[in-house]
Amino acid sequence: MFRFLSILLILVGIAALSFGGYQYGLSGQQSADSAPAPAGSNGFDTGAASEPVVSRSSSRSLTVKPTESDDEFFGVASANSELMSSLRTVPIAHETPSSAQFGRAFTVTLALDATGDDSATDSLPGTGNVVEGEAKISSSVQALVSGESFDVEAVTPETQLISPLTENVWRWRVTPTAVGDQELVIELFALVEDQALPLRTFRDRVEVKVSRVGQAIAIARSVSPITVVAGGIGSLLAGLFGFVGFFRRR
Repeated sequence: MFRFLSILLILVGIAALSFGGYQYGLSGQQSADSAPAPAGSNGFDTGAASEPVVSRSSSRSLTVKPTESDDEFFGVASANSELMSSLRTVPIAHETPSSAQFGRAFTVTLALDATGDDSATDSLPGTGNVVEGEAKISSSVQALVSGESFDVEAVTPETQLISPLTENVWRWRVTPTAVGDQELVIELFALVEDQALPLRTFRDRVEVKVSRVGQAIAIARSVSPITVVAGGIGSLLAGLFGFVGFFRRR
């Protein structure tokens, strides 16, 4: 029995060391990715000292005259107005689950139908919450899914040309990273000259639950990697000492 416990401590120690090392490496990579750029690397001159801006009051009345920038602005507004008038209204539908398990991925599906049908639900699985509506679209549409408490991976192309023959369908693999009532956002954009024009936004609520295994994973993720490594070393040493002591007594 004592030998079994020693072997168990050794295995636990090795597992803790591996997990802690992985977490430490992952946190180091995230820190490197989010590190601020060195001074001057953004193209601004940091050598000259900045001078405070002094506000001066004036009693004279000012007459604002149209400038070239104003003309450009109104020209852009007119172009956008023409663009909006060229957009086509089609049925759209999306499906999300009403509840999900922490750490377990689920699928989000979005479909729109530009073939002339009055519904876009034919391409949805029909196993979750289905929301129908309408959206104005252009010939090329980008659909995105986001949420602070979700890891999102696109399964289908996020930018698609609208088909007149069949439904356009988008799918994402979404993994909850936090428990509770979480918000999932679905956004549609029209792509115009490499710029995104917002078309429609949906906000869904997903109740994320957690199992006992999920709780253990959440607790392990919340523990500092250094603490995990230190615990692994302690467990490994305790197991080795116990294993050696067992053979010495024999």
